[in-house]
Amino acid sequence: MGRAWVVLAALAALAVLCLLLMSIWTKPAITEGANGAPMFDLRRDGYDYETARTYVTGLDEPARRLYLGAQRVLDTLFPLALAGGLAFAIYLALRRNFGRWAIAGTLLPAACFYVDMLENAAVARMLKAPLLTPEQVELASTFTVLKFQLFEASVLLLLLCVIGQVVRWSLDRFRGMT
Repeated sequence: MGRAWVVLAALAALAVLCLLLMSIWTKPAITEGANGAPMFDLRRDGYDYETARTYVTGLDEPARRLYLGAQRVLDTLFPLALAGGLAFAIYLALRRNFGRWAIAGTLLPAACFYVDMLENAAVARMLKAPLLTPEQVELASTFTVLKFQLFEASVLLLLLCVIGQVVRWSLDRFRGMT
């Protein structure tokens, strides 16, 4: 189990580092360059065409470059580490009871990562588009909402795994006392 904890710790450290860099560097600069409007990636309820059009036309050029550059790199590494950590933790929690079938539990965080990458590509297309279309906005917004739903489902699955493990440990301890 020692190597598993090292892998989990490394994934957590990468996620925290990326989140920290986004929180103190890219997010504030992009938000300032967008007149205080939140980035597309953070709008858990999505956004409509008019909101996206206003955001894209109001975004200054340094913020746009940062969004398409450093932010995109960080927003690739962060979900990779986060989804990887969730998937690995879920697998470890399920493998005792389900063996190789525990790999099925990793599908939720893997799907979350995949949708996050689709969202990043869709947002980049919007930021680069000479003329923003409602279809582009709808697709990117859908990916954003779906990303958050898959993330929440992944966390819920991990939480259920943790609860199951606590129940197992409690039962084993109780049985050992009798």
